[in-house]
Amino acid sequence: MGHVKKFQWSEQCIEHGLKQMPTVKDRRSKEDVYQQWRRAQQARWKRRWRAAAAVATVLIAVALGGHRWIAPEQEEKQKAASPAEMTPTNSASAPTEMMMTADAASKAAEQNETVAVIALPDRRSGFVVPVAVPLDDRLAPAERVAAAIDELSRTRLRDAARWFDGVTVVPEAEDGRTWAVDVPAGHRVFAASGKEQQLFLAAVTETVRQMGGRRLHFFTAGKEGLNLPAVGRLHLSKIGGQKRMYYISRTSSFPAVVLIPAPSGASTLLEALQRMTKPGGSGLEPAVPQGVEITGVKVDERHATIRLRVSVSLDTQDAARMVEAMLLTAKEFGIHDVTLTAAGRSSLGSYRLGERIAVPPGPNSEVVAAAGR
Repeated sequence: MGHVKKFQWSEQCIEHGLKQMPTVKDRRSKEDVYQQWRRAQQARWKRRWRAAAAVATVLIAVALGGHRWIAPEQEEKQKAASPAEMTPTNSASAPTEMMMTADAASKAAEQNETVAVIALPDRRSGFVVPVAVPLDDRLAPAERVAAAIDELSRTRLRDAARWFDGVTVVPEAEDGRTWAVDVPAGHRVFAASGKEQQLFLAAVTETVRQMGGRRLHFFTAGKEGLNLPAVGRLHLSKIGGQKRMYYISRTSSFPAVVLIPAPSGASTLLEALQRMTKPGGSGLEPAVPQGVEITGVKVDERHATIRLRVSVSLDTQDAARMVEAMLLTAKEFGIHDVTLTAAGRSSLGSYRLGERIAVPPGPNSEVVAAAGR
């Protein structure tokens, strides 16, 4: 993560603004002024967030493309006929991606009304595990991460949640694209091993990404910048836009089998789902087991129909976990709801086939329930 231009409300900007004001008798330091400004901003966001999110949902919605069936053989032929499509780049469709990202952020804000997703570092597996934590829907966006951490601290996930002790993670503006991450000066991460520092940074980054953020603005005890020896000095960092696909991990220290997001590099939902039939490396198991074939994907704006061929008998929990992984992966591609079809079947796990299924607001909600109190 490289150094980029600082966010406009830096300490220098605030100090310069204060110098333009009439001289008054005020013994506060610039750090005190900065902290007062942040508290005022958070209070302002609490009042205006819901209205802004509602307006954004209406204004940002866009219709992107038509709908069609994509079978695996057809996709391979299309790639061979069009070399430019074989290696997707960030610049190939920048306006479209910007609209998709904005719409996804609005959808995340709507879906996360009662949920916060916290990515917990797991030293045993070496991954971060995002978990969806249900919350009181009256909480403002600036309060949700702290409230979710408080909830997790009352469960058997408390050891993993302690990595967030004292850490402030809040949106810096109403659009929720940039999030401030303020780490206290005495936090355990500064004395942690290199692997633990990397896991901590991955946990913070995935938490913000799951909450709809696209950039992180780092602070240490209210002062801009975060220095982690294993990573370097961080200021304003952008979260990569690569889509994720979900795999299964049975080696975590958590009290349940978990779903782990991993960068896919896939350019289509069909491609991502097909990759999920193979191991993801580092102990990650396929979310789509042997005996299940993805035979086609039809995308119609924000809805997708996934056609399956199931030739094995699936355990109820394994089937439900597979469907959840598919739904979460579809969400990465901007899909809001999914219809699953499979000849000769009416359900997979607890999910009915042939009916629209809304994508979940976050993964691994059952992990929090299994952790108890």
